[in-house]
Amino acid sequence: MRLRRSPVLFWTATGAVALTTGLTVSGLTGRAAARAAELGGLQEVAVAARPVAAGTALTPADVAVRRLPVALLPDSPRARSARGRVALVDLAEGEVLLAARLGPEGVSGAAALLPPGARALAVPADGAGLPLGIGDRVDVLATFDTVEPGADPTVTVARAAVVLATTDDAVTIAVTPQETPRLAFALARGIVALALTSPATTEPRRELGRNTGTEAASSAVRP
Repeated sequence: MRLRRSPVLFWTATGAVALTTGLTVSGLTGRAAARAAELGGLQEVAVAARPVAAGTALTPADVAVRRLPVALLPDSPRARSARGRVALVDLAEGEVLLAARLGPEGVSGAAALLPPGARALAVPADGAGLPLGIGDRVDVLATFDTVEPGADPTVTVARAAVVLATTDDAVTIAVTPQETPRLAFALARGIVALALTSPATTEPRRELGRNTGTEAASSAVRP
């Protein structure tokens, strides 16, 4: 025996479901709008459309515009123009694009990552070198030949230098103007190695004395 569906009952039920759904959506939308008003309203801001690695120049596909509650926006100045600028740090998807986390406009490559006043130098790398990434901090150690009894042949010529770029052949790091001639001397006269440092335990920079190694090494690290 086949049951016959009543058109009246069917459309009545369909209308009831539609009405219930509409009221639910309307209620949720109203509550969302009220909550947004409590948070200062919504504002259009540029955010990272997807994860972006440090050292990457942002393309149009990396940038999206979203409406976010004003009260939840960071206090730091936001980037006026993000496309084409280099990410100084890893950016997470949905992160508001802040000026301090992006390199200067019109500057690319390692130069965009270079801190103000710093100098960039490339340290040769070998196949067994550290697996370094952009933004890592390293101490630069130089070892010199010495015949002076009791002298330490290895000295630190730069501390907490920021890694700007890496290739199979070299690691480009940022050093202070005072450390630049020391590192250049070490590259010319000694063997240079990089020691990865922890950001949480990075020691404050300080000038090294003359009693840290041979006469050549001492002159390399002298202020």
